[in-house]
Amino acid sequence: MKFLTLAFLMIMVALASAVCTNPSGFRSTFTSTSFNLGNGGSSYETGLINIDFAGQRASSVFEYYAENGKTYSGFTFSFAANQTSYLMGFDGKCYEATSTTPIPSGWPTVIQDIGTYTVGVFPVELYEVESDSADLKQSVLFDLDNCVLVSSYLANADQTNPGFGTINFLNVGVPSDSDFQLPQACIDVVGSSKPKIGFNHHKRNADIQVSKVLDHVLNAMKF
Repeated sequence: MKFLTLAFLMIMVALASAVCTNPSGFRSTFTSTSFNLGNGGSSYETGLINIDFAGQRASSVFEYYAENGKTYSGFTFSFAANQTSYLMGFDGKCYEATSTTPIPSGWPTVIQDIGTYTVGVFPVELYEVESDSADLKQSVLFDLDNCVLVSSYLANADQTNPGFGTINFLNVGVPSDSDFQLPQACIDVVGSSKPKIGFNHHKRNADIQVSKVLDHVLNAMKF
């Protein structure tokens, strides 16, 4: 586990006092909007995300609307045990790939407690959290009363190149085993000799797009 600063220890005391122990996992529908974030461009994404903290599995169902007018949609699955991921489009085709993206084991590593805010009239805490990308800064709104993530905010670290993104989490709960069950099309390609996609590959098939929200949530929710 990474070195814990005094500030982080104080935050963990606050989380513990609110009985915010790590749940078995994280399940949520989401909406995401971005402008000039990361590699540039604007997009909108919506769908469902599942993360199994104990079993080290993640999956998502997503629809991704790109700035070029194209729409990408499908299912993604990632398993830390064999470092394998799968992408299945709604056309029924499934691809297997090597994936080294870490699956989080609990709530995110907190860098700074920015302060207390309200969403409407409901109190939330705003935390800056670690990001795997040096190009992005990420913060999250956390509901201490119910111990759930509410929203995530992303911004380009380079302030001379402004870019922003917002993810809202809805109907938060915990996933079940069925959320990680591979469809038959993906079972049929298990053991494929050449990976075609990867969660952390920058070059991908032009007609294939994995969930960007899954990437960002995996980055935020990690030790």
